[in-house]
Amino acid sequence: MSIRRRSVGTALLAAMALTACSGQGDVAQISPDASPSVSPEASASPSVTVSPEPEALAWGPTLEDWDDALATAEALTVRQAAGAVLLPAYSAADAEGVHALVSDSGVAGVMLMGEATGSATTASTLAASAQDGAGDRGWPAVVAVDQEGGPVARLGDAVAQLPAFMAAGAVPDEAVIRETYAQAGAELKALGFTVDFAPVGDVTVGLADPVIRTRSAGDDPERVAATVVAASLGYLEGGVAPTVKHFPGHGAVTTDSHASVPTRDASLAEIESVDLVPFREAVEAGVPLVMMSHVAVPEWGGVPASVDPQAYVALRDGLGFTGVAVTDALNMGAITEGLAPGEAAVQALRAGADLLLMPESMVKARSAIVQAVESGSLSRERLDEAAARVILLARWQESLTSSVTVADGYAEDFAREAVTVGATACDAPFLGHSVTITGGFAADRDALAAALEAHGVQVGGGGTSIWITGSDDSSGSADVVVAMGGPWALERSNASVYVAAYGRSPEALAGVAAVLAGDAEPRGEWPISLDGVPAAC
Repeated sequence: MSIRRRSVGTALLAAMALTACSGQGDVAQISPDASPSVSPEASASPSVTVSPEPEALAWGPTLEDWDDALATAEALTVRQAAGAVLLPAYSAADAEGVHALVSDSGVAGVMLMGEATGSATTASTLAASAQDGAGDRGWPAVVAVDQEGGPVARLGDAVAQLPAFMAAGAVPDEAVIRETYAQAGAELKALGFTVDFAPVGDVTVGLADPVIRTRSAGDDPERVAATVVAASLGYLEGGVAPTVKHFPGHGAVTTDSHASVPTRDASLAEIESVDLVPFREAVEAGVPLVMMSHVAVPEWGGVPASVDPQAYVALRDGLGFTGVAVTDALNMGAITEGLAPGEAAVQALRAGADLLLMPESMVKARSAIVQAVESGSLSRERLDEAAARVILLARWQESLTSSVTVADGYAEDFAREAVTVGATACDAPFLGHSVTITGGFAADRDALAAALEAHGVQVGGGGTSIWITGSDDSSGSADVVVAMGGPWALERSNASVYVAAYGRSPEALAGVAAVLAGDAEPRGEWPISLDGVPAAC
């Protein structure tokens, strides 16, 4: 969907008409031969009554804001516009270096990783330096981080350690989810971050899913969607722009796109009814960014979605998304095994991407974009549109305010809310006065022992046996089995009490201890289907 000002109203109305004609913007109805830009004449049915042109885009900015952003992009040189769509990683604790990168290269901003996220002080210093580097160019820097919680948490102890996103899928109260992620967003905003590459909108298939698993909220599309929307709205209340990922869904493929191209070998009807449900509802709720995966859909172009025009047709014209489409990292194996750095950048832009994340070579990517525009293989109009969306996002995010109060211990409170217990008898406490802990790793056993002792439980010397998992596909037998990561190991285990923690952090284990000791109620619900495991208490 084009949102260039001269056609923004008609383009938005075309998407509305498409949605009205197909029920929910049914991707199965989009022709594989469709163009990434759908003209109003081709897509609007004469029988559809449309409303007057809206005054604002669904995710917040006004059309006047869009006009201004587009004018800014069109006034840039080709080299400047090419820089404005690039978001390289920055991993050094070097404030002068990140300032020079943004100032001299004119990139959209940076994604902080590695040593750059080693402490709250380091991260905030680098974020401020990146903004200083943006200077007076007319829009702020995008300062992004990959902070999902659980296994993907770049900031470590710099912020509260939330469990994996599947914990949010286990929490039945959407208000609790929203409040928690509002506090997480406020923490990120306080450090200077403007964008978080979270939450994950993928619907997982379980153990066959090699990379998402507990990063997903679960295996039910509608429940995942509700969780994603609640978390996204929370992030926005906290003042940062959330990013729903990885479109059209990475949870149902069995190849890790960090290594190679995964293929979603399913009909478009199945993709529409499962994978796209969370993305559709997030777009309707006003999410400002969607991350394009490197998953290939044969019925589209059969190439990674990040460089597939039909994937952007599905997102823009199928779901009506008008925000920033950001690629997954372009230095991942799914892209680098088949495309040179510059080629990947140009193909992604030509397909419909707006923001190019972590190109394998920022210099080569920018040079290739400039050459493509000069040769006519990439239109200046498409580059301007992409740059304008990034500029619009940066300006809009800067206007977000937050009155969220970050409570001490909010991550532990949330982890406790998520703890899920299935038992033959749901009478607390779920253990005796003493316990013996086996399984897992030494750090897990020590952390759980300390947490139980804080509730007056003696550790060692017999009593209730507790076995904790070491991996998602492990198995054990005890009075109480605790799944530290994903709950799938519970299916393979024998116990009277089955517990899911969704994380290995001290906060997650403190929640488990409180529930087992009877000092907190088990409120979590199973976010996935589990054979042979009792219903949640």
